[in-house]
Amino acid sequence: MHPVDEGGNIASVMEELRQCLKDLAFGEVIITVHDSRVVQIEKREKKRFPQTKHGDCKSRAQKD
Repeated sequence: MHPVDEGGNIASVMEELRQCLKDLAFGEVIITVHDSRVVQIEKREKKRFPQTKHGDCKSRAQKD
């Protein structure tokens, strides 16, 4: 058995990682390993929004 995952299937783990990275623009991919085996893959995605003057604390402070 390969020490990458429970079934010894490194290809399935690599495919899962590839898919996570392909779909991610900003964020993190976290790989959890126990006893030399990948037991969990998490994807944390961040959504970025363009900054605007409206709603900016600095621009509100300057108006007063």
